[in-house]
Amino acid sequence: MKITDILNQRGQTVFTVKIDSSAIDAVGIMDKNKVGAVIVLDKKGSVAGILSERDVLYKCYNSGVELKNQTVDNLMTGVEDILIGKIDSTAHDLMNVMLYRKVRHLPVIENEQIVGMLSVEDIMKMMLDSYENESHQLREYIKNPFGVHIYEGNKKKS
Repeated sequence: MKITDILNQRGQTVFTVKIDSSAIDAVGIMDKNKVGAVIVLDKKGSVAGILSERDVLYKCYNSGVELKNQTVDNLMTGVEDILIGKIDSTAHDLMNVMLYRKVRHLPVIENEQIVGMLSVEDIMKMMLDSYENESHQLREYIKNPFGVHIYEGNKKKS
């Protein structure tokens, strides 16, 4: 299963905020759109980082500064530390990266452009659907491994 399959099913919308936005505005965008992370853009429109719900929670808490007084640039994960997925990656590959690196959101790139954002939930759902489909196909094969259907139209009923 390829990442393109997941993006095609869930959509490729990526929400962004500007680096000088207030943290409360960024949280408002995440809440309104029911997403757990947004891409942060610098003043030129280039990717500067990512802001996730975990960034807001941990960095805001540890700073001791109230959320309403925080800016995105103080809370975000900088571009040099972002983990990314590539469009030709498999769901299994990205799931491994996300689990071992303990991240919940990965921007997906193609030709140096962000084409989508995936969460652990997106990948788990697709993997589960794939496994259920494979399981169904295997059960059907076990029932009838040669694909032969026996014609029972001439049998007399007892």
